[in-house]
Amino acid sequence: MATQRERVKRAILNRDAADIVPWQINYTLPYLDMYKKSHLCENLDDEFQNHINLVKYKRNTAIDVNTEVDLFGLKWDKSGEDGGDIGLPIEPPLASGNIDDYRFPEVNKEFATEQAMKLENDGSGRFRMYGLTFTLYERAWGLRGMESLLCDMLLEPEFVHELMRRIVEHHMKFLDLVLPYDFDAIYFGDDWGSQKGLVMGAELWRKMIKPYMKQLCRKIKDSGKLVVLHSCGNIGEVLGEFVDMGVDCYNTVQPEVYDLKKLKAEYGKDICFYGGISNQSFLPHAMPDEVYAKCLEVLDIMAGGGYILSPTHNLTPDIPIENAYAILRAAKKFSGLE
Repeated sequence: MATQRERVKRAILNRDAADIVPWQINYTLPYLDMYKKSHLCENLDDEFQNHINLVKYKRNTAIDVNTEVDLFGLKWDKSGEDGGDIGLPIEPPLASGNIDDYRFPEVNKEFATEQAMKLENDGSGRFRMYGLTFTLYERAWGLRGMESLLCDMLLEPEFVHELMRRIVEHHMKFLDLVLPYDFDAIYFGDDWGSQKGLVMGAELWRKMIKPYMKQLCRKIKDSGKLVVLHSCGNIGEVLGEFVDMGVDCYNTVQPEVYDLKKLKAEYGKDICFYGGISNQSFLPHAMPDEVYAKCLEVLDIMAGGGYILSPTHNLTPDIPIENAYAILRAAKKFSGLE
């Protein structure tokens, strides 16, 4: 029987029908805290029999009880947390629109390599991913402010290109540092979509995001590692360009915005899909039996190879614990493990 790592690699690389369809049930820290109040738990990844180990180049420092600052000097307001881990970015350092007003950080070499070594030394048998979240567009709007950056894309395109170049320069140094370590994939988190389409539209995405993402992806692929890209929302109008860009696996695959049968038919030969069970409109409200049935339904559509069963985002405390176990039961049932 294949290991968890081998199952995920087969799904991503070969997109063929594996002995067992891999699954991943990610969760927020508030969800873990909720879980521990009613369950004896040392490791929730073991409890859910997860197939992926994801560590991130992310370390925030507390300024006060409600505010943190990240590795790029961006402040995050966490006073309104509702079960997530992130908060809201505030006080964009590039609010002035003068790129010389901001000093781009050096890569934190000690922390970056420490995280890479965690993956290299992981003996769990899981697929190992190194996450660079808030990667490009999100990093740019975090530094500039979202509305300002979108206006800049139309009115100050050279400023945007220079901002993207400097972000990529930082990330290339990060990749030079961590890619020699033994792990399987780089995971990019960069939300481009709304419920109805790309936030900036396909034309601006192709001009101001794709070339820089392609540069990062090429670096990773040349090292022999895989690229997993997370983007919330509907980005269907550019999914056909993922192969050219170098993306191997796409997460989150929200069923609110995609016809899963059409998605699988059009792109399943080229892209591995990771997600498909909605956190937004389904998991907080459904009964466990409904979750179990929905997972089997999605597996029937998506699992002919190139699929990782997963909620579309990390579980939050509004999602009943029983619903997480229903996902696990369905994954094991479909693969003949129960």
